[in-house]
Amino acid sequence: MFWWKASKVGLLGVLPLAGSFAASLNSLNVYQDPAVFRAGTRFVEVQVVVRNQPVRPPGLSASLKYVFDSGPPFGPPGELVKGLTKDDFTLLDEGKAQPIAVFREGPSDDKPFNLPPGAISNRTDNSGKPLQGATAVLIDFLNTGFDFTGYQRMGMTNFMRSLAEDNSRIGLYTLGENLHILQNFSDDPQKLLATAAKLDQPKGALPADLKSSLRDFGDLMDLGKETVHSRITLNAMRVIVQHLSGMPGRKNLVWFMDDPRNVPPQVIAMAQQANIVLYPVLVRLVRTGPGGPSMNATRAFAALTGGRAFLDAKDLSFAVHTAQEDTATSYVLGYYPDEHMLDGKYHNITIKIHDKAPEKQTLEVNYRPGYLATKVASRAPSPTPMELLEGPVNLAGIGLAAQAIREADHPELYDLHLTVDLHDIHLERKEDRFVGAFDLTIPNPPSQGTVRSGVVTINLTDAQLAKALESGYPLGLTGVQSETGEVRVVVRDRATGAAGSLRVPLAGP
Repeated sequence: MFWWKASKVGLLGVLPLAGSFAASLNSLNVYQDPAVFRAGTRFVEVQVVVRNQPVRPPGLSASLKYVFDSGPPFGPPGELVKGLTKDDFTLLDEGKAQPIAVFREGPSDDKPFNLPPGAISNRTDNSGKPLQGATAVLIDFLNTGFDFTGYQRMGMTNFMRSLAEDNSRIGLYTLGENLHILQNFSDDPQKLLATAAKLDQPKGALPADLKSSLRDFGDLMDLGKETVHSRITLNAMRVIVQHLSGMPGRKNLVWFMDDPRNVPPQVIAMAQQANIVLYPVLVRLVRTGPGGPSMNATRAFAALTGGRAFLDAKDLSFAVHTAQEDTATSYVLGYYPDEHMLDGKYHNITIKIHDKAPEKQTLEVNYRPGYLATKVASRAPSPTPMELLEGPVNLAGIGLAAQAIREADHPELYDLHLTVDLHDIHLERKEDRFVGAFDLTIPNPPSQGTVRSGVVTINLTDAQLAKALESGYPLGLTGVQSETGEVRVVVRDRATGAAGSLRVPLAGP
């Protein structure tokens, strides 16, 4: 028997994964009741990274002097400028100065709810420490000319060999005809270090997943750049955005690519909507033939999201280090635009730093240059039911923590203790209560291809909500079955379509 222990919804209904359940969840993707931001409640957050200009290396040849005089693209960027205060910044929205209501230096100080002993979460690493940001690395073989894939692979392997345990908490993907996930953000860093060590083995001795990812360049002749390439790139980006969405703190994508002009415009819009900072890394800028990538185009591509450009495969390690350093030391400036400013148009943001910045040096200031000033909240792409229930990684659009404990009287069954982060659930005030609802789903092993799903209704007083926001909203399920050694739990907000998933390992005897 399978039932809820701590809710009022009764038995979970059994639904086919590809049938009525898929249809009901897909309908949430087009739910048309977005939140409207009232006067004084719209909050715009800008992440700003301030660095000194890099020093041009001594003895540089005259042929490259023009490159470095316009801002050194090769090697590490300049040192971070730390210790600035709110008074050192001026923030303008369409040229009009805005009062800075929120100011912070460093990663987000938001802490997830306390995990119960033995529980795991989709917002902590494998050791249980809260994730303070997320950096993904995409090795794009698909959109790289075949003549340069060898140099690109060299850059990738050199980067992986340079990894240490303290800088390997990243997501690592390769893209060919398929998207390959070599490392998830919350994985044990030893997994990636072990993968890097295997690169020195003979090709025939490589593990199947690593071998297939390194051999999958996509077939440039058969796939077709204009149609299939764009579609594959867009689908891959959608998956990466889903993995990044919901992660706390700054979200970075280091994109190891041939030429940013090959990136479909929809992909750029998707990154901007999800507030992901792009760090493009060119395979090679300097080429013997015509038609190579443009330094200015690459920098402009990075500037669209407040990132920084790197212009050679040997800079990949610098790019990842820079992205992680920016996560730990960026300044966060927040302000509330007046309602009349929310005119549905794109607004340019300008950040100025006063002359009392350290040593009055020429500074490199990176930040997202604008936003869509709309009263309707924009949404990141919503994952499909199949991605939530069968995807290879946990999705963090809704924070979840869970633990499965074997039942004493029925060793083939488990009690599942689940905690949901109500910060991610849309709640409305009705009289003196906060109300909302979400769907909770797990696979149904006795009948292959089906799931058990039910609706959890939230109805809390102010005091109850305050406690739930601090400690999480607990639920208990008994009689849980599994044939795989784990249970996949999916929660989706009924109002917004936001979703989170978690693979819960089953405890032994």
